[in-house]
Amino acid sequence: MLVGCPSSEELTRGQEREKGLRRFGEWFFHPVLWAFSSSGISPNMITVLSMCFAMACGYFIATGHVLLGAALFVISGVLDIADGYVAKKLDRVSVFGSFLDSLLDRISDSAVYLGVAAFYLRCDEGVYVGLVLVMLVVSFLISYTRSRAETLGVTCRAGLMARAPRFIALSVGFFFNGLSPWVLRSVLWIVVALMVETFIARFVEVWKKIDK
Repeated sequence: MLVGCPSSEELTRGQEREKGLRRFGEWFFHPVLWAFSSSGISPNMITVLSMCFAMACGYFIATGHVLLGAALFVISGVLDIADGYVAKKLDRVSVFGSFLDSLLDRISDSAVYLGVAAFYLRCDEGVYVGLVLVMLVVSFLISYTRSRAETLGVTCRAGLMARAPRFIALSVGFFFNGLSPWVLRSVLWIVVALMVETFIARFVEVWKKIDK
């Protein structure tokens, strides 16, 4: 066994953690999700709305309105949960819907991260501009690793910083940034460190499964 490789038990825990967070989100926002599923709006339209709110979030954070950006970020996240929920509830799951969701998720991530980078650029804090750009690159690496692994017939869900915990951590950082700028700064360091861990864990997970 390779030193530092996640065990099968650790991989299972990671998968269960991600599923658990999504189930909690569906439970916590159930009234909103129920309203969407009853409204007749298509899952793909909800996906597009989620991206629009994420882009608005990036804009307002970039211009210094971090609290407003935080609210828009949460709305975007709720809509990101809602599209899959509605698709399953109405039996409208489709290959194109899955493709669109993945594509617009990447655009949403980019909009938010670039907004945060622009915010720190305005504040002349180059270290955090660089940190957020690293976060953007690693988020794409995590996404690509998973999608590429799935085309090879390999599940890939290891790591501590999947999309759901990342959403929770950044929400906390955005909302409490007004109390102290070190809240968001600290969150960014933690998120980036755990995202790098997630990328490495997923790379190793795929390597082990393919190399059997």
